Amino acid sequence: MIEVIKCEIEKIIKTKSFLSFVIIALIVLVGIFQVGFNYSQLSLAEISNQKNGHIELYREVANKHAGEFNDKKVKEILSDFIERYQSEIDGEKRPFDLFSWDIAEVFFPKDEDVYIKMNDAMERGEKITIDEVNLLSVKDAGFSTFSDPLKIGSYTPWNDLYTVLGALFILMSLLAIVICSTVFSGEVSSNINQLLLSTKYGRSKMILSKIIVATGISIILFIVIHAITFMYFYFHYYALDGWNASIQTNFSLKLFNFPVEVNHLQVYFLILIFQLFGLLATVGVTLFISSITKSTFASLLVATSAFFLPLGLSSVFRTGIIHKLLCLFPINIYNPESMLTVMSAEKGFVFNTFAQNFVFVICLLLVVKILGDLVAYFKTKYSYN
Repeated sequence: MIEVIKCEIEKIIKTKSFLSFVIIALIVLVGIFQVGFNYSQLSLAEISNQKNGHIELYREVANKHAGEFNDKKVKEILSDFIERYQSEIDGEKRPFDLFSWDIAEVFFPKDEDVYIKMNDAMERGEKITIDEVNLLSVKDAGFSTFSDPLKIGSYTPWNDLYTVLGALFILMSLLAIVICSTVFSGEVSSNINQLLLSTKYGRSKMILSKIIVATGISIILFIVIHAITFMYFYFHYYALDGWNASIQTNFSLKLFNFPVEVNHLQVYFLILIFQLFGLLATVGVTLFISSITKSTFASLLVATSAFFLPLGLSSVFRTGIIHKLLCLFPINIYNPESMLTVMSAEKGFVFNTFAQNFVFVICLLLVVKILGDLVAYFKTKYSYN
């Protein structure tokens, strides 16, 4: 069996198309990092701040105010924000405090413009204080409450990471589709399938090894791409600053009323689990399609269409049972924000809790993978009998 698996691995990785797509994937990966990390709002703000003499301002402010999140903490953060804003009259030289800016967008009163108020005061040579601003309370802002208080910390880098992870899922899924679409249909199009099936292990170990190898290579690519992404994130930003901050206090995501008490690192692992099972389901479906098509091009076309079709249908069916069913497809909740929002919907997605919905979707994706593999196996095994 080991020798058969080695043979199948060589068939895939030694093809020109495999190497070509790996190179293309690396180029796309660099592009995703460039847009998601290097050209993110935080990175551009930090570059601008450095020119004005403020080195790692975001990290400085975030670490200073990290801790329990409550009305006192909000007042403390925005008091420093107002003071920092008014410390520089020249708007071009004024540091951009992204950490506090997003928080101010939520807690500053909606019936008055605090920035105009500060600018008017500075023109008169005066300054306003936090006591002159009618801040919204944490309760009125709609934040979830638990037995333990929420925690706040560095949150924007984690939001950038989640955004990048969403794009990576599309990339990894397309790579898996490209790899798996050739597994069975490639041999049919080359007219060697009947010859291979007539060998000693052609209708048993060889078919099984194809499924194992296709799945294994997809998982390895998943691990490698995510490992590279995590290392880039770790060194590009500030290591794991804010890992233990509550997801509810991520003011970029704005999931203030998320019903589960989880931090950024826990959400990161939830995303990895969901994406892994989503990828496995994609592999299973693609192997099934590859087993029933007669050419690699047809297999690739059908598999890619099947992957993206639910996304288009979701724009047609925006409500009702069909919409819920479409949300079971990974392409409709590949974005981490969408995944968290859909699975924690107040009216219930499938069940009424996030944990139940998450486990249900994971189990469903696993079932799709198993069924896809079984149908592909038996379809190929009993072909040309």
